[in-house]
Amino acid sequence: MTLYELIEELQALRARTHAYERKYGVTSHDFYGLYQQGLLDDEGVEQTTEFARWASAYEMQMEREAEFKHQSHAFVVDLKHSSAAPAIRLKPNPQLVDA
Repeated sequence: MTLYELIEELQALRARTHAYERKYGVTSHDFYGLYQQGLLDDEGVEQTTEFARWASAYEMQMEREAEFKHQSHAFVVDLKHSSAAPAIRLKPNPQLVDA
């Protein structure tokens, strides 16, 4: 997965989890804790499916965020090492220029 694809997928996942947050009025983090503990009364198949989709989207979001943080940190480290000046000149990531 390219950096561009990673960022695009992360944004789509954030939009999905945000829609559930708007619907239920709780953060995905709080929902996921309840879901993992088996504390949610899912009121039947339809809500069970919706909760499973929300949990899945949140898990994927957390994975993509971790990968994005890793790649971002690596880029910042490279910028620091390539800069002789005390101030770092932030420039577009070359992986994204042609995306």
